Amino acid sequence: MDIKKILGFLLGGANVVDKKDSHDYSMKLDFNLLSKASLGEKIYYNKTNIPNIPKMINLGGSLIMKIIDSCSKNIISKVYCSENTKLKEIRDRIPAIKILNGDTGYIADFSMTIGEYLFNHGNNIIQLDCNCLYGAGCNEYYIDDDLLDPSYDYDFTKIYDGDKKFYRGGLEYKRPCGWKRYALKVNGKYSNDSWLGNTGESKGDSEWAVAYHGTKIEFLDSIMRNGLRPGPRHAYGYGIYCTPNIERAAKYARIFSGDDGKFYQVVVQNRVKPSAIKLASLEGGPDDYWIIEKSEDIRLYSICLRECPNC
Repeated sequence: MDIKKILGFLLGGANVVDKKDSHDYSMKLDFNLLSKASLGEKIYYNKTNIPNIPKMINLGGSLIMKIIDSCSKNIISKVYCSENTKLKEIRDRIPAIKILNGDTGYIADFSMTIGEYLFNHGNNIIQLDCNCLYGAGCNEYYIDDDLLDPSYDYDFTKIYDGDKKFYRGGLEYKRPCGWKRYALKVNGKYSNDSWLGNTGESKGDSEWAVAYHGTKIEFLDSIMRNGLRPGPRHAYGYGIYCTPNIERAAKYARIFSGDDGKFYQVVVQNRVKPSAIKLASLEGGPDDYWIIEKSEDIRLYSICLRECPNC
């Protein structure tokens, strides 16, 4: 399985409702992470395959919710939970996120508890849309080779930096330890490549700092092709929100599942113009939030992927 196909399943457009650190390493990665993945509100499967949904999901509690497919009405899985369990906890454990809401469409509010769900629906049945569940009308997607630069991929999954410190653009660079990084083809994309420097120094914004941005899977293809843009919410000021801490960014990265039954997350790694960084802490925000007002001052250069067994 090559990275083109792995990311292809992640980067297909979704129907949504609601280089190496210094560009000097070369390491071959294990690309057998996943072959199919649930994307946003839509799941992508080969039409001949049935998704690998656990037959039993234990979330703690004596209530039993039955997960069925909307065509055959067969029970696919049983969930043990309580009235306080949130529907999101169930959604995050199955490789299908498009859940029917009776005859009125699809459920968009996953923050409701099971108690609220039972009150609204009158039964303990959760229906998955079989049209996407079994592939009818769903597609597999691939990304162009031109977007990727495998020579700069790097495996950080077994690396722990501890007290070691690294710098880019005069600011501390916290490497994506615990993640596998897949590089994008960015050399020569701009007027010069000094922004990708690894001296750690800031010389008139020549070398840029490193920051991460967590996002929903369904937005990843657009981000790869068009870059990041300011979102609709601006809690601490207008701009693109990012962080030098990948674990902070991971809190905003939607969990998705592969057909191996494992769970994964994706975070984008960027370089940011040092002089363009605004600290959210100045407006009462977290210390490790950065705000970039202009899209041209933040450049995506790789994608970080990790298995997420405890998310």
